[in-house]
Amino acid sequence: MLDSKEKKKAAIEALLFATHGLTVDEISKRTGFPKKEVLCLLEELEMEYLDESKGISIVKDGDIWKMSVKPEHTPNVKDLLPPEMPKALIKTLAVIAANKPIKQSVVVKIRGNKAYDHIRKLEKMGFITREKYGNTQIIDLTQKFFDYFQVVESELRDVFKAENLKA
Repeated sequence: MLDSKEKKKAAIEALLFATHGLTVDEISKRTGFPKKEVLCLLEELEMEYLDESKGISIVKDGDIWKMSVKPEHTPNVKDLLPPEMPKALIKTLAVIAANKPIKQSVVVKIRGNKAYDHIRKLEKMGFITREKYGNTQIIDLTQKFFDYFQVVESELRDVFKAENLKA
């Protein structure tokens, strides 16, 4: 039977497994554990996952804690992991996110003709939707975008306030 500390570590482990990573604050809010305790438990888990019998590790990337496949196991799973998005595609998605909903013609004006291809790829990936609007289309974000990038829709504009991505 697991003791209280092991149950808490298991709860944190489950959160990290189910997400692309979380901050100590986010973990604390979800679990109700004090931030200081969360940090101690994360550091213990990080050490436990250093064991070479484990295929994954718990790592801190900036202020985000996440689970990651250990480099020696990446060749076995790389075709199963979500693909990294090319920088140009991310920039187009950022323009859409910063100005949502946005006309496709405006995205193309900002990003150039390659944006048509980016928009098709982003739609196929499930991050955006398009709806006919006169001679153009209106592009908006999907719930998958918010889940994948772990951003709350009501806070999205604040994320881009400091950026120069406005149309």
